[in-house]
Amino acid sequence: MKFITLFLVLSLVVLMAEPGECIWGMLLNGALHVGKAIHGLLTKAPTAAEQQELDQLVFDRERAFA
Repeated sequence: MKFITLFLVLSLVVLMAEPGECIWGMLLNGALHVGKAIHGLLTKAPTAAEQQELDQLVFDRERAFA
């Protein structure tokens, strides 16, 4: 009788758990975060100096046509 009660209670706990509450969800989210970080390092976004240089070029071109 105790085994049946324990089985039913644990079954309800497992069935009522939210999908994001398990360890696999945390591991998957962590792996995705690491993958995005590595991708960001490999693609290398423009630095602030490069962005400022591009902004200056755009500004100069707009001023030349005005």
